[in-house]
Amino acid sequence: MSFTTDTYSLFVLLLALFTLGSTLLAAYTVANAFRLRNIRISWKSGKLGGYPLFSTLFLAFSIAATVFVFVNQIEQFYTIMGCYVWMGISWFVSSYFTSKSYITDHGIVKNINDPSQTIAWHQINDYVEKPSSKGSDYVFIYQEQTESMLSKRLIRLELFVPDRKAGKFDKIVALKIGKIMTPVADSSFDFKAFE
Repeated sequence: MSFTTDTYSLFVLLLALFTLGSTLLAAYTVANAFRLRNIRISWKSGKLGGYPLFSTLFLAFSIAATVFVFVNQIEQFYTIMGCYVWMGISWFVSSYFTSKSYITDHGIVKNINDPSQTIAWHQINDYVEKPSSKGSDYVFIYQEQTESMLSKRLIRLELFVPDRKAGKFDKIVALKIGKIMTPVADSSFDFKAFE
């Protein structure tokens, strides 16, 4: 075997492994999204019109490159480009569901693949709302659930709520935790103070 053949084989093997990995990640993410129950509202939080920026760009580039390969009938790259498109679709699906924010009857799910960005309503100790352009920034302060009752650590979760969902979100917050606390309103403060 020549060096070129070995390099090509290694490249195809790595591409196959990344394609398999992205497929498993997409399946895991979709399973987590379908597992959520009693979703009251959700919204897209991506940077590209609500869609995830890098995965959308990667998918668009992969499709464009695949069209170029098919138009020019470069048959030796059909399988490779198919892997790139499938990897792009898998990455897009997983990052789309991961970047969505979900508000359920049980709590706030900012990232369905990261349990540290999921909090139950009863865990919230305090919250602050700050109006911003095209929505409101919320900071929720909650206690980390540990087995030891002696050591409790406060954690913050930042959540941007777009204007089109703000009214419904405020009603849910008022229903779930509004009876025990009220937000700080019409006061000047620095969000960095909570870090």
